[in-house]
Amino acid sequence: MKKILWLIFLFLLIPTKNIHAKCMYSDIAEMKKISANINYSYEYKIVDDVALFDITLTNLTKDIYFVDSNTGKTYKNKTGEIVLKNYNSGENIVYNFYPNDTDCMDTVLYTIRITLPKYNEYYNNPICVGASEYSLCQKWSSHNLDYNTFVNKVNEYKKVKEEEQEKSKKEVDNDSVFHYIILFLTEYYYLILIILGITILCMAYIRNKRDSIYS
Repeated sequence: MKKILWLIFLFLLIPTKNIHAKCMYSDIAEMKKISANINYSYEYKIVDDVALFDITLTNLTKDIYFVDSNTGKTYKNKTGEIVLKNYNSGENIVYNFYPNDTDCMDTVLYTIRITLPKYNEYYNNPICVGASEYSLCQKWSSHNLDYNTFVNKVNEYKKVKEEEQEKSKKEVDNDSVFHYIILFLTEYYYLILIILGITILCMAYIRNKRDSIYS
């Protein structure tokens, strides 16, 4: 009897495998479909001439959690939406989504990669007046120029722009003169023909008269 009890005790100590505690492929496939519906959007605010971004994730479910790979923070949500605040401009963000199922928690279901636009702190500078279309004068411009280099590049751009505008103006003026000549010839060609005809007749008359005098 003691031997049987001892065997039962040993059997209870041996871990048994639960056939339901298996990470099933079909479950993973279904959760991947669900996670593929997760969307994001972002908006920004300017604080002391620094752009800070808030990212909103929607269509989240209680069966999925995600990790911000930059910070290592884990987020779980039951309301379907979460707002993560104060990301820096130009930051590259990666969110990896995982199932809450403990047997599948190491399986990446879906990944979202976000590259936030780079805020240009110089874009409102007075040097950009007359050059607002230049990339370095745009509100969102990816550069790491110091102020002096920025000013030099904008001035170079404005100089080239002025030279091109002057060249274009001369071409337009030349085209205008040619255009007016063509327009004049088109509108008054009959007068020109009459004058030309009279001139030819006069020259012919003078020549004939001269020939008759010396003949």
